[in-house]
Amino acid sequence: MRHPTLLPGTPAPLFTLPNQRGEMKSLADYFMLGPVLLAFHRGTW
Repeated sequence: MRHPTLLPGTPAPLFTLPNQRGEMKSLADYFMLGPVLLAFHRGTW
């Protein structure tokens, strides 16, 4: 299943994911603090 690619400047959909400590954090949590830069890195560690 392919998801559509967002174009530059398109607002990201809201989502919630666990952080490195296992705590659930939502994108909305960070929007309340100010502007957000969202970057995904594909690959393995």
